[in-house]
Amino acid sequence: MGKDDATWLNICYVLFALIAAYIGYKAIATAGVQFGWTERYDEWFPLFNNVSSIVLGGLAVFWLRASVDRREYHLSAISEVRKVSWPSFEDTKKMTIIVAVVVAIFSVILSIFDIVWAKILQFVLP
Repeated sequence: MGKDDATWLNICYVLFALIAAYIGYKAIATAGVQFGWTERYDEWFPLFNNVSSIVLGGLAVFWLRASVDRREYHLSAISEVRKVSWPSFEDTKKMTIIVAVVVAIFSVILSIFDIVWAKILQFVLP
């Protein structure tokens, strides 16, 4: 768990804060429209929405960083991911093609079963 891991963890915390702030912004804006706050308080509601979203993102990061155990857990997870032996691009491409072919085959089989079953039901239940 070097300094590089801590840097990546801080970047993840910042991204989490941005996502939490964006979700909060959208949620408050939606609630403002639904409850009519945007029309009633049109002068200060946008400022309230922006400030609330920034505070929400900051609180999310504060909550993540507050526990030393949580931070150590995240750092250990990053170090474990570094130990993973990832497949090469060629292997990934081959496996993706295999999965696509298998999905196509099964979709054809299921389509045939669906068509046959529909014809049987049309014959039995006119």
